[in-house]
Amino acid sequence: MQAIVTSQQISHFTQFGWIEFEKFLSDEECAAIHSSILNAVAERLQANVKKLSRYTNQELYLNARDCWRNAPLLKHFFCSKRCTFVAGSLVNKQAMLLACDQWIPSKTVLEPLRLNDHMSCQNLVCGCLLLLDGPQAGYARFFHPDRFPLTADSQIAIIYAGINSVYIHNPKDPCNSDLKRYGYSFGDRLDSERHPFCKGC
Repeated sequence: MQAIVTSQQISHFTQFGWIEFEKFLSDEECAAIHSSILNAVAERLQANVKKLSRYTNQELYLNARDCWRNAPLLKHFFCSKRCTFVAGSLVNKQAMLLACDQWIPSKTVLEPLRLNDHMSCQNLVCGCLLLLDGPQAGYARFFHPDRFPLTADSQIAIIYAGINSVYIHNPKDPCNSDLKRYGYSFGDRLDSERHPFCKGC
């Protein structure tokens, strides 16, 4: 189902830098996305999913960048029209790249609350937080890169970039070197072979 974005919602996003959509995900979708994330992280840690609670939030966070690369379900959903149409409409972009995703485990504290401080790409255009548990499970918060409207519950951030986005050195990003394993060097432009093309509005 494709969400409808009204002019009032676009105005709200422009004024405040983020907007929330209730019931963006069903309970079943929340469970499937959360399960896919946990399986991806467990695979990277070579651990059993049931034993992930033994790891610190920092260890989980460091192994939870670009979970879509290990989980086709995540890639399909993050690039689906339901997500990309809303993001594209809010920032007036007809074409974007899936820059990355980042799972943020429950009770993880990230400071400062600006997306640009946590990522190693220039020209980020929009983020989407999918809230996966707690009283607001199923909500989606779309936000400008200068905002990061986090909660204390489990969530995954989907980050969309402009088609001219560049991989940069950002010492504030603990996953700063991750893209090097896919053949990137600092200063390289992201390409659609390694970062899926997403159709916007």
